[in-house]
Amino acid sequence: MKRLLTLTFLILALALTACAAETPAPTAEPPTPMPSATASPVPTATPTEVPPTATPTEVPPTATEAPPDPLADYPLEGYGPLEFPENVNPLTGMPVSDPEILNRRPVAVKVSNFPREIRPQWGLSAADLVFEYYQEYGVTRFHAIFYGQDADEVGPIRSARFPDEHLIRAYKSVFAFGSADYRVRQRLFNADFANRLATVSDHPCPPTVDYPTCRTDPDGWNHLMTGTAILSQHFTEQGVSNGRQSLDGMRFDKTAPEEGQPADSVIVRFSAESYHKWVYDPARQQYVRYAEADLDLGSGETFEMLTDRANGQPITADNVVVMFAPYSFYSRDPEIIEIALTGAGKAYLFRDGQMYEATWVRNGTNEIFAIAYPDGTRFPMRPGNTWFEIVGASSLTLEQAPDWRVQFQTP
Repeated sequence: MKRLLTLTFLILALALTACAAETPAPTAEPPTPMPSATASPVPTATPTEVPPTATPTEVPPTATEAPPDPLADYPLEGYGPLEFPENVNPLTGMPVSDPEILNRRPVAVKVSNFPREIRPQWGLSAADLVFEYYQEYGVTRFHAIFYGQDADEVGPIRSARFPDEHLIRAYKSVFAFGSADYRVRQRLFNADFANRLATVSDHPCPPTVDYPTCRTDPDGWNHLMTGTAILSQHFTEQGVSNGRQSLDGMRFDKTAPEEGQPADSVIVRFSAESYHKWVYDPARQQYVRYAEADLDLGSGETFEMLTDRANGQPITADNVVVMFAPYSFYSRDPEIIEIALTGAGKAYLFRDGQMYEATWVRNGTNEIFAIAYPDGTRFPMRPGNTWFEIVGASSLTLEQAPDWRVQFQTP
């Protein structure tokens, strides 16, 4: 009897393997997942369900011995928000080895986050700032900004949305994206920064100055890619003004303020399909990103660590900022989102294993995003990179110290 059962399971496993092998390869530049008419609908920007309890699948890696402290020689007075030294990156507060790299515009790239099979992405570990926001139909996308260091490979690049206009203006960047809805394209290409936009190329990788976006096809996916140094050089060759820009506004201090609350982790749940978790690693003194890994809602949330395909390193952040900003629908069918990203709003800042209630501030269209105290004075960020999670102004804080949870929603 036992031998019969074993043989039965073996036959069943072989059958399942054969079915998987017959699955066709994805087509070129796969579309963003859309709700299916037959499958359970993906929650839109106004989810009502209470999310299940988090059940991470692995503990964040902790270094066996503490790495050298990158802030050991950092000045006690910190840097910013004004008059940064010539060799200090105003987006990270960190000195750069060659100040010449700062004599250019920041380089921004629109990086895909869905479908899940395109992960891990290339180049995100080199970004100074990454903005993540709800795009449509339950999913998110990244606007990554590179300034203090370059990445030879960044991607997969996908299409732009209306909120990217705010970010291009704020950081005075050049921007690579892969097309967009015709209404988004019309706004971007009628803007005064239209000559700083790079779109789709079918030229094979690696990128070149003449073709700064290119195609690569690992694992059957036709990805659009770029390199940040090449992209910057492309615009210089095109005659675009590409000198150092005014990027003042952030303040950096290696000493964390005392008024924080414990923050071992924070989950940001945009929808049933898109959620992730930042887990604090004391050895790194950074938060490590874990992305959702399983859509079986009956099993609770499951996570896997996100890495950079370019170097295999975990995606980490010295600062994680949850920004609460007003979302509105430009269109509901198809879903097209506007986000009001000027003025001020509530923010949670996570740094050094602590959470601080603060305010995000951007008083003008040409100003960068800054974190401030209620009186407007700048809040000290940890020197290093920052991920901004932009959620709706009415989003809910469902769990607090030391394991935080924010549930995205709009009015």
